Amino acid sequence: MATDPVAEAADALYALVPEEFTAARNERVADARAAGDTEAAKAIGALRRPSPSAWIVNRLARDEPDRVGDLVGLGGELADAQAAGDGRALGALVAERRELIGHLVRLASGLADAAGRSPSRAVLDEVEQTLVAASVSADAGAAVASGWLVRAIRAVGVEVDLAGAVGGGEPGPPRRLGKRPAAERADTRARRGEGRADAASRGAARPPDADRAAETARRERERLVEARRQARERADDDEQALAEASARFDAAERRFDDLETERDELERRLSQVRDELRPAERELRIATRAREAAAAEASRSARARDEAESALDDVDR
Repeated sequence: MATDPVAEAADALYALVPEEFTAARNERVADARAAGDTEAAKAIGALRRPSPSAWIVNRLARDEPDRVGDLVGLGGELADAQAAGDGRALGALVAERRELIGHLVRLASGLADAAGRSPSRAVLDEVEQTLVAASVSADAGAAVASGWLVRAIRAVGVEVDLAGAVGGGEPGPPRRLGKRPAAERADTRARRGEGRADAASRGAARPPDADRAAETARRERERLVEARRQARERADDDEQALAEASARFDAAERRFDDLETERDELERRLSQVRDELRPAERELRIATRAREAAAAEASRSARARDEAESALDDVDR
């Protein structure tokens, strides 16, 4: 369990729904200031509210750590298969990742529904992109597993931009993605091998016109592949536009949070000044009356002095 006050605050805050984040963060900032820990107060005040998709991934990392760990570990196997040029293993692992991510997205949707925050399709798409990134980059996997995400992350090839993605600072140094035990990997691949063998056995009994059907299926597949390529290009363009809009949103949200924190600080200072103003007003009234009394007394003394000097002058004359 974390003992650092900033880490404890981050653990607690990133478990909350986004709507509750700012008020809870400001309360912890006030507590840290009251305890005299200005450094922690500043660090906690810098924690940013998570986007809806980041909050869902944080919940997933907390409620389903084993499945998230499986996904992160699968990334290490994908990297090894790609480095070794093992196309068969790579294809099987990609299929397994697709199935695991689909399952995690369904779990994420259920977790959000249970919290009364039913996600939109766009939010679930960001969840899926983030999970894909967690299987591509070791740092992204660590960021997702931390449960402190602030925004969705997206892999472009093998590159993942994590700047400002994790509350409380950037992820630690790169770590090699974990892997599943060898026995588990072998069992999974053996099951796939049996499936391929069954398919081959069924194919041996094809009817005579199977070749024509296979050619038709091949052409249809080529058509679908081309359609998929075009759809992916359109999706990439749309995702780029979404990323730019998300960046503008994040900047606006950071500005809003900063101003909100500044407003809270000014309101606290205003309350303090008001408390100090009341006794100062009383002191001012007392001092005003004392000055007026002193002025009257000084005026009387001056008149008495003038009269005495005038009487003396008359005697001298």
